[in-house]
Amino acid sequence: QSSGSSGINAEYGGGQGLAGSATLSALLEANFEVTALNDNKNYFDYHETFSSKIESLACLRSAGLSGCFELQNYIKGAPKIRAIVDFTSSTKALMKEAVEILAPLNPEVYVFVSAAAVYDVAIPVPAPIKEEDVQRPESVIMRESYNEKNTFGNNMLGSEEALKESGLPYVILRCADIVGPRDTTYRWWQYQVWVEHFELINTGFVVPSMLKNMRYSLTYGGDVGQAIVSALQKGVKDRVYNIAMEKEFTLPHFLLELCKAFDSAETCWADFTEAEETYTIYPSNHQGVLSIARAREELDFQPTPWDTVLRETVQFYSEARLRFTNERNTVLQKLGDNVIPYLSVGPLNEAMTQRDGGPRPLGPTPTVSADKIRSEL
Repeated sequence: QSSGSSGINAEYGGGQGLAGSATLSALLEANFEVTALNDNKNYFDYHETFSSKIESLACLRSAGLSGCFELQNYIKGAPKIRAIVDFTSSTKALMKEAVEILAPLNPEVYVFVSAAAVYDVAIPVPAPIKEEDVQRPESVIMRESYNEKNTFGNNMLGSEEALKESGLPYVILRCADIVGPRDTTYRWWQYQVWVEHFELINTGFVVPSMLKNMRYSLTYGGDVGQAIVSALQKGVKDRVYNIAMEKEFTLPHFLLELCKAFDSAETCWADFTEAEETYTIYPSNHQGVLSIARAREELDFQPTPWDTVLRETVQFYSEARLRFTNERNTVLQKLGDNVIPYLSVGPLNEAMTQRDGGPRPLGPTPTVSADKIRSEL
């Protein structure tokens, strides 16, 4: 409890994007006083929404926390910190640096937002995957093989291990691919543009055979914030939780749901391929559906219904196309590099910036085997 204040201090590392913005909103709503430590970049409406409500420390994480003078001065002030929430320690080395430098703040708990990708480098188990199902293979050869297949998962598990070894009280949230507004990976927005302007792009969704029937979880950004607030309010320590929606997905099913949101279920089609090197956005972890039973029981976690997630996310990006020019251009660049390299993104940009948002078809949608592919989708 801060002296002379009704708020509760929390230091917040990174997180200007999807889950981070949602977490910041949840912390402020729960009357936490927040000090944000990040590179101070303005993604979407981050500055507009939060700059007047929080204290900010500008640090470039890649340059190292030890050289961040704003952070050093902050630590010297010996503030009373209830919690540290970390979105950026994505390798073991980064986590070791963070806990060493931030330990003098003596937080009651260190919250790390990890990823379900850690299960990809563990011994496979049947789904739904539980929090205790993370055990690296004893075989060095097998362990290295798993790590090579999912470097991100290996790095995130290394971060978890470093946090546990630090001796600080911790809470770790393992999230599936996170969806919702303000996603700075632009994954959902790419698929949404693809759906909205399907006839213009004139290319079917790529679905590798290995993903055709693979079931997986997704996590809503807003649910991450609510889970963190719940963990802090309940005083949970030294626990790991899976955070995900209740609904399960396959890639064809997710794409069909998005197409239906735009009344395009009859025009969308997919290209099922045996090729391994394809442009596929979801899922990034392949071990299956997450169990959220522990979070339900210990955090009273209630995931946001899929219908609400779909509606709110589609609405945000439909409005974002005119409001956030830099982010829209990034989406166009990604689609131009990976989906329509043979087609200028100019017509697509023109279609996206029309006030009515309507696509302007350049040619017919392919019909060869389209009915069969559409039925499979």
